[in-house]
Amino acid sequence: MIARPKPRWTVPLVALALTGCGKYADEVFCSDAACEWTDLQWARLQSLANPGPPDGDPSNIYWNSTAARDLGKLFYFDTGFSGSATQTDATFSAPCAGPVHASPPARQPTTQPDGTTPGPPINVSCATCHDSTRGGADYTSVPGNVSVGAGWTDVNALTNTNAAYRKVLFWNGRMDSLWGLNVVVLESNTTMNGNRLALVHRIFDKYRSDYEKVFGPLDPEIGTNATRFPPSGKPKSPVACAPDGIWEAKGSDQMPLVAQMTVNTVLVNWAKAIAAYEYELISVDSPFDQFVRAGKDSNLISGAARRGARLFVDKAACIDCHSGPQLTDEDFHNIGVTQIGLGVPTTSLCPDAADDPYVCDCHEGPRCPPWGAKEGLYRLQSEPRTKTWLRSGAYSNDMTDASRADYTGRALTPDLKGAWRTPSLRNVALTAPYMHDGSMATLADVVWHYSTGGRGESGERIGDPVAQVKPINLTDDEVSDLVAFLETLTGDPVPTDVTSPPPPR
Repeated sequence: MIARPKPRWTVPLVALALTGCGKYADEVFCSDAACEWTDLQWARLQSLANPGPPDGDPSNIYWNSTAARDLGKLFYFDTGFSGSATQTDATFSAPCAGPVHASPPARQPTTQPDGTTPGPPINVSCATCHDSTRGGADYTSVPGNVSVGAGWTDVNALTNTNAAYRKVLFWNGRMDSLWGLNVVVLESNTTMNGNRLALVHRIFDKYRSDYEKVFGPLDPEIGTNATRFPPSGKPKSPVACAPDGIWEAKGSDQMPLVAQMTVNTVLVNWAKAIAAYEYELISVDSPFDQFVRAGKDSNLISGAARRGARLFVDKAACIDCHSGPQLTDEDFHNIGVTQIGLGVPTTSLCPDAADDPYVCDCHEGPRCPPWGAKEGLYRLQSEPRTKTWLRSGAYSNDMTDASRADYTGRALTPDLKGAWRTPSLRNVALTAPYMHDGSMATLADVVWHYSTGGRGESGERIGDPVAQVKPINLTDDEVSDLVAFLETLTGDPVPTDVTSPPPPR
């Protein structure tokens, strides 16, 4: 393990006096020529500031509907759509066997006190794992490096504040819209573990009037015909286990196709309403944005932050990946992050298995989270159930939407193994821990990782540990300055009328 930088107070003061831009120099020194911005540096910095509103979503005609957003807020905070605990992790086994590895204890036991199953509801909502008052990060999962719901996920949940700007979702890019992500999360065995039939009945019983004002009439038989609309169930998974028409539904071995389509439509409308609400979760206009608007001579951010900004666009080359007004290139990179932490799958759980397309990495396609974007884009492009919920799928409001063609048509090249999505750095000071596996506790840890070119950590690596990072050898002062800059990226809070839970219903 390479030692962390020495505390900054050990730096000799005489050295600072000679630089003109030292950590303890008075701010006036940064009017010296040595501290001025070059035209190129300032142009680069301007390219990172003051984002406009996110693009609309043609696949979701409700994205800008006030009524849909109001309904989506109700859904977002409702814990009643979640199911019981599974105590499983995010890896997969052979076809139809389901998740193969038990997780550490999740939010609830899998059985009732008398030993019967299922166990008590986990009572989580979207708001449980995405605190919109704290940058949209997950502060409820213990120990915190990955998010915990019905089971243990494989990643540290990404913030959903400003998620409306994203091109693809999840750390591995496996979904191309906010509403598609919501569909997937509802029934995931590690997150909410809900099911679409229970969701339809809850909407019918609790939200019928509100729902019908936005989306039109619900089938009245939802409330009267338990054969056509059983109280609980979802399609069997994976697809290889049964034809699409076979559902895990109590009281029915096979639902009529028209009933399946009705249920799926309500599920998608639920997801689209939440996505519309998420368009309200925007936090921009940070001190950094205000500084850039005021001009390069402004003192709206500290001298340390200004030095860090210069490093960001120059020596440290952070802008190479954290580019544009959202400070992300919307791409995937292998930056040598070690797969560590409780609940994080390692490569040992994902052997090559060319004779079994449902075991992790193989000739048919990757199936296991450690492969990062190679697994995620495979699912985006090839997994039948995923394709149902894409912008080009049957439930899109514009199946001609080709805005994500760079991802849906991307070749699954070897460099995608171990590559993860570049997260936005907006509000980054609020969203610790960092990296996809939550393996870095502080921003200083992250900057030090880049400074050493990924050589400052020990343990198992994924792919080439330094495939896209090289040492930049920052000084301890420069690490501190970069952190000071990152701390200026915290935007205005999302308004409290948006983030406050709705009154009980």
